[in-house]
Amino acid sequence: MAAFDGSIAQVNVQFPIETVIEPVSGENYTKALIFIPLAKAEEYLPAVESPAAGQKIELDSSNYGKLTGGLLKTWLIPFFTSAQAAKIAVAIYDVDTTKEVPDGDGGGTKQETVPATAPIDKVYEAYKYYAYFKFGLAPSSDYNALQTQLAQLCKADPLYSQLWVGTSDTQVLTKESSLISALKGVAADARVVYNPDGTINAALAQLGATLAQSNATGTSVGNDIDMLAFNTIGASGADDADGNPTNLDATQKAALDEQKIGYNTYVGDGTENVVTEGSQTLQGNVIGAQWVKSYIEYMCKIRTANFITRRNKFRNNEQYQAILLILSDVVKDFLNFGRLADFKITAPVFSDLAKSADAIVVPNAWEATYIDKIRSVTVYGTLYVTQPSK
Repeated sequence: MAAFDGSIAQVNVQFPIETVIEPVSGENYTKALIFIPLAKAEEYLPAVESPAAGQKIELDSSNYGKLTGGLLKTWLIPFFTSAQAAKIAVAIYDVDTTKEVPDGDGGGTKQETVPATAPIDKVYEAYKYYAYFKFGLAPSSDYNALQTQLAQLCKADPLYSQLWVGTSDTQVLTKESSLISALKGVAADARVVYNPDGTINAALAQLGATLAQSNATGTSVGNDIDMLAFNTIGASGADDADGNPTNLDATQKAALDEQKIGYNTYVGDGTENVVTEGSQTLQGNVIGAQWVKSYIEYMCKIRTANFITRRNKFRNNEQYQAILLILSDVVKDFLNFGRLADFKITAPVFSDLAKSADAIVVPNAWEATYIDKIRSVTVYGTLYVTQPSK
């Protein structure tokens, strides 16, 4: 290499390479975002220096153990034990407070409201695109109110948000839960999973199992969200005499099924594996289908926006077919995966579209069937026995 020093190759020839980190479109559909109040930030994030309202802290399997504490940490342990490559962010919000100020009459004081600098709605709006799956963590006295607020915010953004809620409130077993009443009272939707262990969030633990591996799409989008074995939490029944969780009884399961609340049940294969039973939101929407539908719509929006902003993309049949091809290309991964079937382009020919100078509006462009997972198996058979002589 002595000949290289001062050579033409070193001095006269340059190949500067700029490193550009490009965001991955659609990765928000494999992330989670947890909202926490500023009042608990030091407890939940003890290693974060001066956590502030409006701040977002990203966590992964390599740093959450150092950065988090308290209930946030015990929530995250099952998640990251399963989904070691996943990412979660924590967003901090604050609330209105009061302070004593002089009342101006006789030297007394009065209470004055100090408005929040980063209330939950503003923090949600700032970070809603970071992650599709939303969670809220707050003290028990504020927990229901936070879930209700988040449910209403997510209701307005179904393409970008799906609220998952874990509850340890045993009142759900008798259909008297204040949380469920609050959510239904504002006609908001959520995926709710019950487990009496107050140190975990059973919905978040399930999401960890769901996001643990990629599928044929190259992402974890479309993976099972229920009836998927994992061993990071126990079943949803009461503890036995030895302190081990048990399965719920039939009456308890029926009560939760009626409310469309999920719960954890042992697989029964001699391991500690459990599954989450329940694949619907409180309003009866199919959670997995919503996830896939939202991802497909989002990816089609991104790719089509990229396409129509290229040079000289005129409103003609050639570009129309290219746009339909984008749709087919996004959907095909889910067809190959097996999550969708019977895909058909049902869009009209270009000449039949509504007339416009610069817009393409395609009614009833496509259809497909969402293929759900196996949840029960019954195999009937006949056993022939030759009658013995005695």
